[in-house]
Amino acid sequence: MFRELQRRSFWRAVLAEFLGMTIFVFLSTGSATKWTPRGYPADVVQISLTFGLSIATTAQIIGHLSGGHLNPAVTLGLLAGCRVSLLRAILYIASQLLGSVAASGLLLGLTPSSRNSTLGLNA
Repeated sequence: MFRELQRRSFWRAVLAEFLGMTIFVFLSTGSATKWTPRGYPADVVQISLTFGLSIATTAQIIGHLSGGHLNPAVTLGLLAGCRVSLLRAILYIASQLLGSVAASGLLLGLTPSSRNSTLGLNA
């Protein structure tokens, strides 16, 4: 199990999960941020398409490197089915969570203050 730590492909896969989640969360949450003028509803179709297309594209981009889990629930399911090792699952989940936090911080820093009061809350 610990031989995985010495493989370059293992760390490439962990980095791919980090970057994949960063891209996915940045695009999807960014689309849900209220960019429309006050009083206009958010475009639900645009948000839905962005979520769907960004997860599909990101899975295609990193799928050959890490399997394209892009979700801790998927990783846990594969761990329960004995498809990934415990060490790989732990590091994948950690990288996915860190990628999500990094994307949220990046989006917060890049969004103008007049638009970041909701940060994706469109209710």
